[in-house]
Amino acid sequence: MLATEFEKKLAFDLRASWQVRAVANVKGPFRAVLLSVIAHTYEAAGVVAVLTLVDPDFDGNLPAPVLLSCGKIDRHGWIVADVGESDGSIRKDRVIFMSELQMRDRFRELADRLKLNDTDRTELFKCAQRWVVADRRLDPNFDPKDPDAKRLH
Repeated sequence: MLATEFEKKLAFDLRASWQVRAVANVKGPFRAVLLSVIAHTYEAAGVVAVLTLVDPDFDGNLPAPVLLSCGKIDRHGWIVADVGESDGSIRKDRVIFMSELQMRDRFRELADRLKLNDTDRTELFKCAQRWVVADRRLDPNFDPKDPDAKRLH
């Protein structure tokens, strides 16, 4: 089936987007993180569209490992997520980044490598920030002598 001019223009514009450029230029475990960030922000259809443009042979199945949850900061300050492995198992709270700083640096490195403009860079970082949906660290002002301490810990 021949693509209409509109579809061709849309595909051309999408290929120039930071999302497609980023996925096309990232390999390994960080690609799974990037796909999860995009899926969290743009719904699953966005990931399918991006992967179809990056890999015309994409069959709809994400290659493992696949992130099954958004990022969460655990009590140690590590950023963790649930990961689906190639054997079908699910690893809960697998460490993705050792710190917020490491995550920031990886996304900054990607933005620099892609030479993103300020608008795209800001959008990338907002998406990454929204991807971390929970902070499980203890409150630094938490008083263990508080009667609620046992219940909250």
